[in-house]
Amino acid sequence: MLTDSLCFYFPYHEDSGVPVLFYRLANFIAKNNPEIEVYLIDYENGAMARNMAQLNNLKLISYKIGHNPSIPNNCILIMQSFIPYYWPKDLKISPNQKFLFWNLHPLNFYPSLLPFPILRELLKNNFWIYKLISNIYNPLFIQLRKYVNLLLENESLVFMDKTNLKSTSKYLFLNINNQKYLPVPVVKKQSVVISKKPFLVDGIINIGWIGRLCDFKSHILIYTINKLSEISCMFKNKKFVYHIVGEGPYLNYIKKSIKLSNNVSINYQGSIPHDKLDGFIEKNLDILTAMGTSALEGAKLGKPTILLDFIYKKVKKDYKYRMLYDTENFDLGHLIGESDYEPNNDTLFKTINDIIENYNYHSNMSFDYFKSNHSIEVISELLLEKVRNSKLTFSMIDPSVLKKGFILRAYNKIRKL
Repeated sequence: MLTDSLCFYFPYHEDSGVPVLFYRLANFIAKNNPEIEVYLIDYENGAMARNMAQLNNLKLISYKIGHNPSIPNNCILIMQSFIPYYWPKDLKISPNQKFLFWNLHPLNFYPSLLPFPILRELLKNNFWIYKLISNIYNPLFIQLRKYVNLLLENESLVFMDKTNLKSTSKYLFLNINNQKYLPVPVVKKQSVVISKKPFLVDGIINIGWIGRLCDFKSHILIYTINKLSEISCMFKNKKFVYHIVGEGPYLNYIKKSIKLSNNVSINYQGSIPHDKLDGFIEKNLDILTAMGTSALEGAKLGKPTILLDFIYKKVKKDYKYRMLYDTENFDLGHLIGESDYEPNNDTLFKTINDIIENYNYHSNMSFDYFKSNHSIEVISELLLEKVRNSKLTFSMIDPSVLKKGFILRAYNKIRKL
């Protein structure tokens, strides 16, 4: 038997990326592997708890602050990776407990070194300052590198893509080689059929954005809309409708920053529940622009998908666009750097124009990329393989790495954590 049981840990109320990922995999694995017991540790009304399937081998372990839920024996605990001194206190763990940590965000192992938001943003946008400040925390970085190496040596840490791996290496000053990835999946309904309908029958192109309107996503969205407005006159007898699906603190900033031409209009759709998202995309969008798992939501339906990268400040140079299926090592969006710019490039025009002229080709390519790399059938088998190979137990972790040092305690006191 591959394993006696799996346990996904992510107590969270909102339907955001990680809980959606975890409950989708838990539901699929439990349904297709009845010999494996699958558990979810979540609030009784949490995102995973609300969406778990009704199966005999899928069970909820109720999480309450201060409750210390226990994990069943012979169960592999699957968690999003995190800085070890933020280990969940309300989790009862035995010395023999085994783990698989999944790096699902480029900053999972990013240690916050300064107490105020404006200073933290300064470090994110200026690596040389981050490197300088890190010298003060040298003992911390030695501990963190030792911890991450322990996880890697025991095959208990996996990365969703190249961006997560490179970011961890960069911010911990660590060289990580020969890593096999565990990409993120999305679920495709069996009834979905890739449309072969004629494209552009009415001269209107519906482009969509799916994603939270937050600091690192909004700047590239603004740049893309403004760039589309700038080049829209090059598309004869065509108009564009840009549908923005998502909410967040940067909504008003986006509205103030975009500059629309007569050929481009915006529809603000707000958030759309996951169970209604497929229907909206199928009915309303021709092309998708997105990052992360949101990009896969369009590709799985055969929508030509342009991948966007993230940045924490205004895009002031000429960004180069690429199709999702042209990405490398499962990269679903990385921090924009100098290699992502090219002066006076026309990649957005060329990409959209080629989609218009060869719609079915780009539709099939986007779908095939999803099916080969991010279908839940492929990823669930890969996850079970990673679980089988994991060797890390809780007793192998140095207790000192789970504690905050003096500087961090003072730092957190300033932040009132």
